Amino acid sequence: MSHGSSDKCEPNFTPLLDLVLQLVMFFMLCANFVMDQTNVDIKLPLATTARAIEATEPYVLYLNVNEKGQVIYPPGALGKDGESSDNPVQLAIWLKRRADEDRLIAGPGNEDKPLRTLIVLRVHKACPFEKTYPVMKACRSAGYQRVQLRAILAGSGPG
Repeated sequence: MSHGSSDKCEPNFTPLLDLVLQLVMFFMLCANFVMDQTNVDIKLPLATTARAIEATEPYVLYLNVNEKGQVIYPPGALGKDGESSDNPVQLAIWLKRRADEDRLIAGPGNEDKPLRTLIVLRVHKACPFEKTYPVMKACRSAGYQRVQLRAILAGSGPG
């Protein structure tokens, strides 16, 4: 019982191409979400020694601070994209809300453990420390114990 000749047998690549296209779109979206957290206008200071963020850090929140000391919030944080504010009280309230969400996600019994999110401060090199300190203080008052400052290692490219 034959259903046709065997020399015209061609594989159907349409499902394979659909899958590859979906994977490409998925990774493009993921890359865009990561790029939304950093601001290219922030010129980081130079450091003689610096340590890279470990690749095992699953929860990282980037806070960008411009040369005027204004925090540039991540997209959708305050309802508007790219909104900035130099109000430390507003930052403390937003960080406290995020910390409460982190504790809720961690589940019961984890109230005494440190929060899982690492906060990376990307402060413009022209921003005075008097403007940076309230941002750092707001992070600590919200309960975040792991706060790092981002810098460029002298002799390397931008980061």
